[in-house]
Amino acid sequence: MTATQPTQTPFRVLVPLSENEESARAQARFISSLPDAPQNVEATLTHVFHGEELGLSRQLRQTQRIGTVSHVKKDLLTKGISVQVMDSSDPYPPTKSILTLADTIDADLIVLGGGMHGLLDDLLTGNVAKSVGRRTNRPIAVVPATVT
Repeated sequence: MTATQPTQTPFRVLVPLSENEESARAQARFISSLPDAPQNVEATLTHVFHGEELGLSRQLRQTQRIGTVSHVKKDLLTKGISVQVMDSSDPYPPTKSILTLADTIDADLIVLGGGMHGLLDDLLTGNVAKSVGRRTNRPIAVVPATVT
């Protein structure tokens, strides 16, 4: 008789990405540094469309078309981390979109990026992070962008 190893449930991470490259790289580094990475981490990447982006056709409003999403996907796959890209069915407001996707994948962690380009970016990022944190029981991590 052969003993079978119990299957470990993957650690599911939702990663809403902005178009800020520094922030996206910081989020990717954070995910790569999780204790069970890369073997047991599954990252779901998304981009919450906002502002003028909402006026784009549905064909152009695809998460996989966002540069930061492509870059982070490539980086995580190179490091052996399982990655999927998901579009939000309801892109507005951002908090609702993030929480709906977190519920859809049953996220163990939501990894949000922190701003680095001044007060307005900090306020926008801070408001989304605060709003997500207030409306979920799921753990969140706000990863600050670092200047290289």
